[in-house]
Amino acid sequence: MTGFLLRRAGALVLTVVLALAGLFALMEAAPGDPSDNFGAVVVADPEARAAIEAQRGLDASAPARFRAFLADALRGDLGTSYFDGSDVASSIGAAAPVSLELGLLALVLVVAPGAALGALAARRRGRPAELAVSVASLLAVSMPSYWLAVLALVVVGERWPELVPGAGGYVAFADDPVANLRTMVLPAIIVGLGAFALVARAVAASLGPALDEDDATFARACGLPERTVTWRIAGRRAAPGVLSVAGLAVGGLVTGAVLVESVFQLPGLGQLLVTAFTRGDLPVALGGTLVTAALLLGVNLLVDAAIVLLDPRVARSRSNLPGATS
Repeated sequence: MTGFLLRRAGALVLTVVLALAGLFALMEAAPGDPSDNFGAVVVADPEARAAIEAQRGLDASAPARFRAFLADALRGDLGTSYFDGSDVASSIGAAAPVSLELGLLALVLVVAPGAALGALAARRRGRPAELAVSVASLLAVSMPSYWLAVLALVVVGERWPELVPGAGGYVAFADDPVANLRTMVLPAIIVGLGAFALVARAVAASLGPALDEDDATFARACGLPERTVTWRIAGRRAAPGVLSVAGLAVGGLVTGAVLVESVFQLPGLGQLLVTAFTRGDLPVALGGTLVTAALLLGVNLLVDAAIVLLDPRVARSRSNLPGATS
């Protein structure tokens, strides 16, 4: 198991580095020069502009600057913003709690009920309950979150403006829990709809066949309650399939809220990244991408570990693939 998880961790680190390299290349190929974002006063003064370029290493080649970013990131230094000179790590530290809260609320309000509805559909196969869950999940996954956010902003914002944060209207949970939750519930529901659909369908698809297995049938014959059969016996068999889907869905609650945060003007990682891309602020874009990618891939690594604990055959089967080493 240890070897399997180490290989997975190595693959995830390589994925993050390649994603950062691709983003770096795209932003380097964009029109303009990084020093154009230093501010009007600096840009108008060639000497000041050259001095700041030398100070921040912009006079070096692109590969050298990317290597320097990776080396600094390993030490916890994500650089400073081209736009205002602020510390990138501090900006991310201020924005991350907003996105994490949004993802946690979506998990509690939308994704957890989706798992319960998926279990209901698995136990009520061929009945109206299964059809209702299938239709609800299909509708949820078919509606783009950005479109739904704009629609909710117009409809809900007009009738109940107190439920929409608006520009500068975000209140931290520590400052006012009631005001915070009042404005975060609607964005959280919209963010969680896609994950709701994936989890509900995954639970129904994995748990349904598991309820027909011999061990579940034997447990019923022994007089065990259906709840015990569903969650302790069939649930354990269905868990690896559900977790593989749920890991992507739950990880996306944080990393996939970019457009929703922009619509509701929430000061989270999504809003920070959109602003960085708009300004061409490469350090902020790279730092934000590094954190969001690490969150997403870290969740997937935890899911892989949970799957291996539930079913060690997964690690053994993947270790026997061509090219795999122990």
